[in-house]
Amino acid sequence: MYDKGSCKDLDMKIFKRIITAGLLLSTLTVAAVEFMPVEKSPVIVFINGKKYYVHTVKSGDTLYSIAKKYEVGESTIQECNPGVADGLRIDQTVKIPVPESAINNARTEKKRKKDFITHKVLAGQTLYAIARDYNISVAQLREDNPSVNPQALTIGETLWIRRNAMGSSNEQQAQAEMAEYADNLNKATDDDGYDHHVVKPGETVYSLSRRYGITEAEFAQLNDLSQGLKAGAIIRIPRAKQEEEQTAVADNTTLQGANIDITFQRLDAMQPLNVALMLPMNINSKPNASYVEFYQGFLLGLDDVKEKYNGDTKLTVYNTAHDQLKVQQIVGSTMFEGTNLIVGPVYEDELNPVLQYAHKHSVPVVSPLANITAVQSPVLYQLSPAVEKKYEKIGNLVDGGRDIYLIYASSNDKEFEQEILRELHGRPYAAYNYSFADQKSTFTPRNAEAKPIESMDDILKSEKPCLFIVLANAETDVDRILGTISSSKVALTDRSEPSAQYVVLGTSRWGRFNNIDHTSYFNNNVVMISTYHAKRDSKAVREFDSRYIEAYGALPSLYAYRGYDTAMIFCAGMRGDIDYKMLDKRYTPLQTTYKFVGGENGERYINQEWVRVNYNSNYTITLE
Repeated sequence: MYDKGSCKDLDMKIFKRIITAGLLLSTLTVAAVEFMPVEKSPVIVFINGKKYYVHTVKSGDTLYSIAKKYEVGESTIQECNPGVADGLRIDQTVKIPVPESAINNARTEKKRKKDFITHKVLAGQTLYAIARDYNISVAQLREDNPSVNPQALTIGETLWIRRNAMGSSNEQQAQAEMAEYADNLNKATDDDGYDHHVVKPGETVYSLSRRYGITEAEFAQLNDLSQGLKAGAIIRIPRAKQEEEQTAVADNTTLQGANIDITFQRLDAMQPLNVALMLPMNINSKPNASYVEFYQGFLLGLDDVKEKYNGDTKLTVYNTAHDQLKVQQIVGSTMFEGTNLIVGPVYEDELNPVLQYAHKHSVPVVSPLANITAVQSPVLYQLSPAVEKKYEKIGNLVDGGRDIYLIYASSNDKEFEQEILRELHGRPYAAYNYSFADQKSTFTPRNAEAKPIESMDDILKSEKPCLFIVLANAETDVDRILGTISSSKVALTDRSEPSAQYVVLGTSRWGRFNNIDHTSYFNNNVVMISTYHAKRDSKAVREFDSRYIEAYGALPSLYAYRGYDTAMIFCAGMRGDIDYKMLDKRYTPLQTTYKFVGGENGERYINQEWVRVNYNSNYTITLE
C-alpha cells in the first residue's frame, strides 16, 4: 500500500520502464530461440474427450520450436489456439493435441500384473473417490492410466492400481491434485465461456447453483447428473459469473436485508477527499496488467477532477492480492482511517469487511468491475450494468415485426444461447444448424418452425424484415455465416430481386476475433450488446487516448477507460452529487453512459445502462 501524493511522476517513469523492458525482451526473444530449447509440459487435460498438453509460453518459445518439441504441425497449434496468429506472449497458455503415437506408446507400456491390481469403475465413482479408496495419489492413477479422462469415467472401465503406491496419499492431497487439474483445464479452455470446479464434500446442486448465480435447471443442463453430484466430480459453470465472483461469497449475513439509513454528505472545496483504491495489483508476486491499466486511467480522471473542483484530494492505493485476510487487515489499519470514498475491492468475496467500515462511517463503496450476485448494502454502487436489463435495447428487434432465425454451428456460445432463449420465451423463431462442406454453406432445420431451404436466398426473398441471431462461437463459422448472408443479399440485388431488410445480433465476445474483416459487420447491420464501448474516432476518447499515450507510452485498454470513468463519476460526485446518492442523473465521462437506480430495503445501487452497438450499412457505428 502506498500514498499517491507526489509519486505520480515516479509511477509514470516506472511504467515507462516496464514497457521499455517488455519491448526489449520481445526483441531479444528471436535471438534467443536457438539457445533456449522448449520445455515439454507434463500437464495433460481432456477437452471434449481429446487429450491436450497445456503449455505455458516462455521467453524464446516460437510456434516452430513448440510444434517441433510436441511433434505436431504449426497449423494444428494455430487451429486449437486462434490467438497465436497475433504472436506468442510470455505466460500465454497454449493447448496442444497429444499425438496419437504418444497415446499408443503409453498404452503399449504394459505393466506386469504382479506390480498392479485392477479396479473396475462403479456407477457414480470419480477419480477422486477411487484415489481415496486406495489412498493413492490422483497423479499416480493418471500416470498409470493415461487414457482415463478424470472428468468422465466409464462404468466398467478397468484401472491399474499400483500396489507399492497404495497408502501413500491422503484426502487433502487428492483434493489438491483435482483442483490443480481443474486449474489447468481452465487455462486450456479460457475462450469457451466456462470454468471448471471440483465438487467438495458437502456441496450440493442447490449450493453450487446459488454460488455461481445460475438456476438448478441451468446447472443440470451444463453437467451430467444422472449418477448424482459426487465429491471430486469436475463440473462446468459459466465463466462470466465465476470470474466476477471468483470464490464462494463470504458470510454477509450481517449485511443482507439490513434496512440501514445511510446519509452521505458532499465535500466542499475546503474538505479533503481521501480515496482508497483497492485493487489486486499483483497476485502471487505476478503484476496484474489489467488493474495497473485501471489505476493509470483512474489517475488521469483524478487529475481532471482536481482541476475542476480545486479541492485537496489524496489517493491511497492498496494491493489486495485477492486475499480476504489482507483486505481485512487493510481496513483495520490506521492508514485507512479517514477514508471517505472507497473504490474496490474488485471481487465480491472481499467486500464484507469494507462494507462494515463503510456502514459505520457513511462512506460510499464503488464496485467498478464485478457483477455482484449476493451482497446487498445501501453504501454499495455497482458499475457493471444489471443483468436483467441486458436485452432491453433490442426490444424493437423482437417485438413481432421481424422473422427471427437462430443460427447454430458445431460449437456455440452457450451463455449467449441461454440469454437469447430466455429473451425469446413465448416468441416464435426458426432455428438452423450451419455447416460448411465442399465449399458450400448448408442450413439444416433444427426445430419445427424451421422450413427446409436450399440457400440463404430463400429466407431473404421474404418481404418481412429478419433478425438473424448467430450463436456460433468459432471465428471461422461466424465469418462464413456473415459472408453467406451478405452474399445472398448481393446476389438478389444483382438479379434485381427484392431482398428483406435484416439485422444480425451477435455478442460482444466477437471482439476477441482477430481475422474477421469488420466490413462484414457493416454489410450485415450487426448489433451487439456490451457493458462498455469506446470508439476511438470520438473526440472524448481520442483526447483521452492522446493523454494516456503521452503519460504511459501505450494505447489504453477498456480497463483504463473504466478507471477514468470511475474517477470522473465518483470523485467528482463526492464534491456535488453524492448528497442525493447519484440518482436521477446520467453520467457519460467518455462515451459509455451510466445511470444508477437504488433498490429498496438496503439494497445496492446498480447501473442500468447497457450499450447497444449498431454497425450500420453506411459504415458508421452508432451507440444506444
